[in-house]
This record gives sequence, structure tokens and C-alpha cells, in this order.
Amino acid sequence: MISDTDCTRLVMPTGSEEPHKDDALKRKAWIAVFLLSALFWAGVALLVWNFWG
Repeated sequence: MISDTDCTRLVMPTGSEEPHKDDALKRKAWIAVFLLSALFWAGVALLVWNFWG
């Protein structure tokens, strides 16, 4: 089993540890946000086109 100190260490790193930043994951997340936003607005545009067209 995992002790309380192990859980705390996993959640909150000590001050000497530098947080790990994954630039590839960050880039993929932004691409996903952009694509989902574009998909949403394309759907809105199609609904407007069908409504007024």
C-alpha cells in the first residue's frame, strides 16, 4: 500500500524538485483545443447556413 507521505510526495513535490514540463504534451493540448474550437464553430456555421439557406 501507499503511505500518506508517498501520496503527498506524488501530489506536491518538494522545493528542491523542479516541476517537469512536457512541451510536446502542451503543444498537443493546444492543438486539440484549437481543433475542437474550429469544429464547434464549423457546426454553428452549418446550422446557421441551413436555417437561413
